[in-house]
Amino acid sequence: MGTVIDLIATIVAVLGLLGALGYGGYLLMLQSVAKKRPGASHLAGDARKRLPAAGGLTLGALVALLFTGGGLAPDVIGLLLGGGIGLVSVNQLQAARRRLANPPSA
Repeated sequence: MGTVIDLIATIVAVLGLLGALGYGGYLLMLQSVAKKRPGASHLAGDARKRLPAAGGLTLGALVALLFTGGGLAPDVIGLLLGGGIGLVSVNQLQAARRRLANPPSA
């Protein structure tokens, strides 16, 4: 039973880490492209403001992954932390994509 929970917690934590890395990578890519295009400085600024949060999510996902190496209680903590971070990362990524598709009027 403990092995099954450990496996599930590890998978969820890895998926949370991938979500956080995807969000951070998207922001870095967006910032890089926005710097090269004239008139897109507001996008670069928006991405730059959100990068620390993406870094914090990635760090939290790494901590969740470290928790999954313990017993039953750390596995549950890692599972909840990794799943929560994954959900937040994916929601932030989708919000960033929506903002890019529908920029606010100035």
